[in-house]
Amino acid sequence: MLKRVLIGALLLIAPACTSANAPVETVPEGPGKVLVIGDSISLGLGAMGATTDCPVTPEYSSLRGTYGVQIADTLGVDYEVVAWPGIGLVRNFGEDQTNTLSARLERPDLKQRLDAARPVQLVLVNIGTHDFFGNDATDAFVPAMEDLLSLLSKRYPDATIYALTGPMLSGTDKAFHDNAVQIAVDAVNAAQGTQIRFLALNGGDPKVAHGCAWHPSIPAHEHMAAMILEDMTARN
Repeated sequence: MLKRVLIGALLLIAPACTSANAPVETVPEGPGKVLVIGDSISLGLGAMGATTDCPVTPEYSSLRGTYGVQIADTLGVDYEVVAWPGIGLVRNFGEDQTNTLSARLERPDLKQRLDAARPVQLVLVNIGTHDFFGNDATDAFVPAMEDLLSLLSKRYPDATIYALTGPMLSGTDKAFHDNAVQIAVDAVNAAQGTQIRFLALNGGDPKVAHGCAWHPSIPAHEHMAAMILEDMTARN
């Protein structure tokens, strides 16, 4: 599926044609990185697993197979993945709630890392799976997501920003998550005049969509990457 959207996606970053007499400074600068912010999904944990029963360990994981890295490879650019297993925006998986993404964003080291990622042409934010698993985190999540999207839009004003959901939640958990992210996106766009995009991802064919512990498989990551690239092509 990635091959079908490759040509359209490359058109998004190709410089405009110029005549032989055109001054050099009119040629656009090369594209920046793909920046991915998320949790174990964005790290590719469990993606290599043949069944859902295998452990989420390094031998069953693949960062290079993730949707974000596949998109960077398709666009022919570098990438930066800022993600931690089990992290949520306002609620982590497990008992340790001291290192949520919101808390980390207050720390100089993460701010410096985000600054060092420049130039960035595409930001993919996929956070909230742990916030909404068996829980309606809307009241705390929405303002925190607004803060995150505002921060990113100010740091990377020329980048295309996607606020993503999926593919691990289902039922009411998914509905709460999708709705909260959409509310945050709409609020930031209305307040700041940005064009942040919301996109709900899925893993494609359920027969091959799951790796270890129900994490998205490599085919699922391929499907997610294709969804994003097709959306980029359709909106540009």
